[in-house]
Amino acid sequence: MVVMSSATQVDPVRRAEAAAASDTQEFGDFFLSRFLGLEISYDDEEKTCSVRLPYAPHLGNPQGSVHGGIITTAMDISMGHLTHRFLSSAMTIEMNLRFFRPLTGDGTATARLLKPGRRLVHIESRMTDSAGRLVAHGVGSWHRLDAL
Repeated sequence: MVVMSSATQVDPVRRAEAAAASDTQEFGDFFLSRFLGLEISYDDEEKTCSVRLPYAPHLGNPQGSVHGGIITTAMDISMGHLTHRFLSSAMTIEMNLRFFRPLTGDGTATARLLKPGRRLVHIESRMTDSAGRLVAHGVGSWHRLDAL
């Protein structure tokens, strides 16, 4: 298993400053992954990509749970990194997400290939909480950039 980790400071100002200190924009090391403190790992045997999203209060909504847009971003990143690692670079065409419970702690989005086509790739991502309960499920279609 390969793991790429980002800075995990909780203070949002320091986290943003640390994330912006580098202009690196590579898979596993780009502003959003650094700012959100994401840890990205791959299981080459299972062909999955997991993105760990550490909880931070500034990522929340007024109810105190992680904002749905942040969850969506982590799930999108899990699908994009999966496609890049196992097929080619690709871009999101569409995503459909369903939310099942609030995320009030750390979460992990795990993506897996459903149908790795030559042009279109269909992927799912499941966000679970630290107790393994399903928080959100998403499916997406991606266009492979090597097919343009």
